[in-house]
Amino acid sequence: MNGKINVMNSDGLLHIELLEGQARALLVDSTHLVEQARSTHGLSRTACAALGRHLTATAMLGAMLKGEKDSVTATIKGGGPLGTVVAVGRADGSVKGYVDHPEADPPRRADKKLNVGAAVGKEGKLTVVKDLGLRDPYVGQVNLVSGEIAEDFAFYFTVSEQTPSLVSLGVMVEDKVLAAGGLLIQPMPGCSEIALRSLETSAPMFMNISATILEYGLKDSVFQLLGHLQPRVLETAQPVYRCDCSRARMEKVLISLGEEELEDMIRTQHGAEIHCQFCNRFHRFSEEDLRALLQQAR
Repeated sequence: MNGKINVMNSDGLLHIELLEGQARALLVDSTHLVEQARSTHGLSRTACAALGRHLTATAMLGAMLKGEKDSVTATIKGGGPLGTVVAVGRADGSVKGYVDHPEADPPRRADKKLNVGAAVGKEGKLTVVKDLGLRDPYVGQVNLVSGEIAEDFAFYFTVSEQTPSLVSLGVMVEDKVLAAGGLLIQPMPGCSEIALRSLETSAPMFMNISATILEYGLKDSVFQLLGHLQPRVLETAQPVYRCDCSRARMEKVLISLGEEELEDMIRTQHGAEIHCQFCNRFHRFSEEDLRALLQQAR
């Protein structure tokens, strides 16, 4: 879908051709969706930086899906104080996620930057599950490199998808998110050695993506970061933080528990309360509600 994005009031994601088709890039401003995640989950600064990077990377994964109902779930279990870090992205640009311990906030690094690597940990794996509407989902898994997330996703693309990739992710956060964004660059089949060297030597320019987004905005960041690589914007999208949970979906969850479990809930709890980890909403069901669902389960 081609179109214009008002980067002053919303996030944006750009599909970009580089070097006359020898490489491609995804550039995303995810400031607003990361701020919504921070507000929804009450994230500490370090937790916000970690989940924000993870959401941004997953939004880019989602942008590469083809089918309207396709989805991708990226999970990091690194053994750090944040616990599990989860994000789900869809082809329509929506993304949602959570961390087990949103309050975790380890001391800053020696250079005063937020210590995302220590919060996430690196003794674990990054797992990517793509549901493409087929009988079996695609599952890719790699060991974590650093827990800093950008390096881990770059390693995932290189090893699991056999596509060498440059990945930059960043979140600048104080009392709220000031800027967040990401950049993914991948060579296309047949990319020349000269083009590959141009991409590799450009890598240091992409390190502080959030500062670039903050200063230049999405549109001008294209030329600030990629101007020397002959960028051509092919497509635009608007990523958003959105949870698709609903009472109807939670009813199906309860019915799937079966008659015995529902009868036990009616007898011992006289109702049920289901918490959605992605949006922090509670869905409450009275004893009467459960009895009606029990009839459906039967």
